[in-house]
Amino acid sequence: MSIAYVLNTTPKYFYLLPLHLTLFYRYTSTTKVPFQVYLATECPNDRTIQSIRSMFPSLIILPLTAGDFFESRLETMKALPIETQIVLPVQDDFLLEARPMDSILKEAIQLFENDTKIDSIRIMPCPGPPPSSSLYLDTSWSILEFSTSMVFTYQATLWKKEAYILFLESILEKRSSMYGTSLSDSEKTTIAIRANLAETHVGQSVLEALTKERGSFHLCCTRWGSQPNAVYLAPWPYRPTAVVKGTLEQWAMDLAMRESCPIEPSLR
Repeated sequence: MSIAYVLNTTPKYFYLLPLHLTLFYRYTSTTKVPFQVYLATECPNDRTIQSIRSMFPSLIILPLTAGDFFESRLETMKALPIETQIVLPVQDDFLLEARPMDSILKEAIQLFENDTKIDSIRIMPCPGPPPSSSLYLDTSWSILEFSTSMVFTYQATLWKKEAYILFLESILEKRSSMYGTSLSDSEKTTIAIRANLAETHVGQSVLEALTKERGSFHLCCTRWGSQPNAVYLAPWPYRPTAVVKGTLEQWAMDLAMRESCPIEPSLR
């Protein structure tokens, strides 16, 4: 079973794509877990996207009609091949800094295959599971409980495509019930990003109801240490996150220089 690596992007963050994809292909080139990369955007004919297409020929561009944060992600998931079962949705500033852990990723795929009740497996424990979390069977994966854990997060998580689609649909329904259906683009952005609807208690409640309805559950890998650099011991090692309040962090610029993929200063 392969993983669909899905990157939704928008012109504001196109400048990060060469670095993001260079790091992804560099550090996954020797992994034994098969990936298919999808780049979804409402501006597929932009010069930067065409350049990206020539740099990374195996990448598949998904043109979108929706520019809204939630709607575009839902459109992307529904545009994936019907045979796609497992997706890894990521953001532009999730910059892979080391080789992913093959054995753990393969174990996660095996868990999906063996237990149809698993809807998601978080591979970046930020936040990590509470120390009191129960382990799943005889594995090192923790079961995320809604009473003690932040179950939904945008950080790197393997999702059953069907479950992720249902969650996005449920979030959109919740947004409509709370704010109405006549929202401007700026209002949609405020709700999705600044108000962070999906990661707050609203989104957690939506996912909890959906999880109960499906009779499913969610797993997360153990965080090996509370120190910030413990994220590099995760199955998908990157530093959350490179862009803070719209500004690229200095460490990300240093990373780009170190990896021989510098970012044009005027674009940061």
